[in-house]
Formats: sequence, C-alpha cells, structure tokens
Amino acid sequence: MKDPYLQDLKALKEKSLYRCLRVLEDHEGTHASFGGRSLLLFCSNDYLGLSRHPRVVKAAQKALKRYGVGAGAARLISGTTNAHKALEKKLAQIKGKESALVFGAGFLANLGILTAFAGEQDIIIMDKLCHASLIDGARLSKAGLRVFPHKNYKKCEEILRGSQSARRRILVTETVFSMDGDLAGLKELVRLKEKYDALLVVDDAHGTGVLGAAGHGVVEKRGLLKKIDIIMGTLSKAIGSFGGFVAADKSITEYLVNFARPFIFATALPPVLCEAAREALCVIEEEPVLRKKLWDNIHEVHRGLTGLGFSITPPESAILPVILGDEKKALAAFEKLLSRGIFIPAVRYPTVPKGKARLRITVSAAHTSEDIARLLKAFQTLA
Repeated sequence: MKDPYLQDLKALKEKSLYRCLRVLEDHEGTHASFGGRSLLLFCSNDYLGLSRHPRVVKAAQKALKRYGVGAGAARLISGTTNAHKALEKKLAQIKGKESALVFGAGFLANLGILTAFAGEQDIIIMDKLCHASLIDGARLSKAGLRVFPHKNYKKCEEILRGSQSARRRILVTETVFSMDGDLAGLKELVRLKEKYDALLVVDDAHGTGVLGAAGHGVVEKRGLLKKIDIIMGTLSKAIGSFGGFVAADKSITEYLVNFARPFIFATALPPVLCEAAREALCVIEEEPVLRKKLWDNIHEVHRGLTGLGFSITPPESAILPVILGDEKKALAAFEKLLSRGIFIPAVRYPTVPKGKARLRITVSAAHTSEDIARLLKAFQTLA
C-alpha cells in the first residue's frame, strides 16, 4: 500500500500547489541572497523597516542583557514582566482603549479571542476573505459560522437579522485584507454592530503603523477608536518585532486572561521582543517621515506597474497584488522574476481562492528609488 501522505504531496505538485521552504542568506531586510544569487525582496511585511531601525535594535540589545532570551513560562505562571506591562500600556494608548493584552503571536491572539467569547449557542459572522487565524478560531469555538461575500454588507445584515436568537453575535473583519490590500467598510460594520447588538472584532494587523494620522491603524484613520469592541493587532508587521495583541475595555482583557486558552497555556512572548516592539511604537509616533516614505514608495510602485499595463486598483495599503489567475502562470512569473534578482513568491490556493493566484507585492519604507526601478524593470519582462 502506498503512503497516502506521499500521494497527497504528489497531487499538490501536479496542481502547482506544492510549497517548500527557501533559505534566504545574508538577510538585510529588503535584500538577501538565495542559491548564491543576490536578491531584492518585495515580499516582507516589515513595512517601515523597523526590524532594523537603530533605536529598535538598541532597545532589544538592552533588554537582552536585562531579561535574557526567553520568558521562562506562561504569563499566568512567571512569564509576565515589566516589559509586558509597559508594552500593553503603550498599545492601549495608541488604540484608544482602557487596556491591552499581549499574546505570543497574532495567530494565537485571534484564536484566543474567538474561542473565549464564542460557544455553541453563539454565531460568528465574518467576511469571506478574513485571515486563516480568524477562520480557525471560529471553527474551534464551536459557534455557528456564517460567512458573507467580501465586503457585501447587505448580505451581512441579512445574516444578522436572521440570527437574533443566538446568545451572542460576533461580527469579525480584517481592516486591511492581507491578500488584496483593500480596506473594510468599518463605518458600515459599526452601524450593523450597533443596530443588532453584536460584538465587533477587527483585525488591524496590516493597518497598524501604516494608516492613520499617527500611524495607529485603520480604526484611527476612520475615527472609530471608541466604536470598536475588540481591536486585534500584530507586532510582526509594521512594528517589526513578533507577537500579537488585543486592545479593548479592561473587562474584556480580564475575560481573556481567564478564558483564552492560547494565552493561558502558551509560554509568554520573550521580554526582549516586548521592549523592541514598544520602542518601535515610539518610533512610529516620533518619526512620521518613515510613513511618508512608505506611501511615496507605494504610489511609485503602483504608477510604474499600471504604466506597464498591469491592472491594479489604487492602493489602500502597502499590499499590491498582481493577480495572474492560474497557479502555473503565477509560479512561472515568480521564477522569471527570481532569475532577474527579484523575490516575490507566488501566492496560491488555499491562501487565496482557486483561480486567483498572484504575486503579492509588499512595499517598505526601506526600499530605495533604485530598488523600485529594478522591480519595474523586471516586471517589464512579464508585461
């Protein structure tokens, strides 16, 4: 009898859906090498280049000497430090909330929120393009799960209207959709949440640091900080560190401390990463030139690609998808760009729907005009 796991892998290869790990060497943020070839990276979520910012690195080095490498235990055992509390205070401040709670990863934060607040008598209603962590959290919660077509809030309202017998209705969205880069209609979702007495959870992972007058995210940009019940975010994108967080009223974070299993049973985020993230948040507020540089770069890339004939909607975030449709075509495009020193892996099903394979370009403030010129020159071969 043949090993079914090998058959599954073979099937993936035949469908151009097989994935493998690529070891990047000499990694310097926007540059690295792979297979002996020098590469320019347009695929990182380090939107402001803060993972290598001198202030952030210095803060991490100082914390490393004080706290060491790891946290040693879960937060409720001995893993909570002054570094965690200081970061949570800063996160609550930038999100305009009473309280914040740090998790070991953004994925864990989303699992923790939905499994803590939803159960068999509840219903979770979410946008079809929500991140896998939200989908998995909803499934693990055992609540009813209803999905509405992407940004189709008329359908969302129909579901809410028909679910008023549920104990609790939880409305879920990303603020910036991670594969398409477009923004959710938060004002409409707030209207629906208030009309149907739902709990509104927003994942601002790709908005924090990038959008808003002070870089505090999409919720700030839309002026809705006081209207959202739970704001989730990550420390691993524009903040340049690692970890996840929840910002909300104090009663909500207290509830998570007591009922969120990914918080209770996971080892705490290392304090060194907390200190790096806190300093990065300070940099975001104190050095707005980084955000301006990012948006200048985003518009430069967008102008260049549309000038080459690629159909890309006006940018709403640092994510610019070039949708190619066919998985084989997307892989071929990746290889062609790779041969010219540009690294943008092909994104395929199940990360995106079938037939929506793409090159997902992400832009950073750390990219130079020369980097962008190289990107556009390479894309000329695809045009």
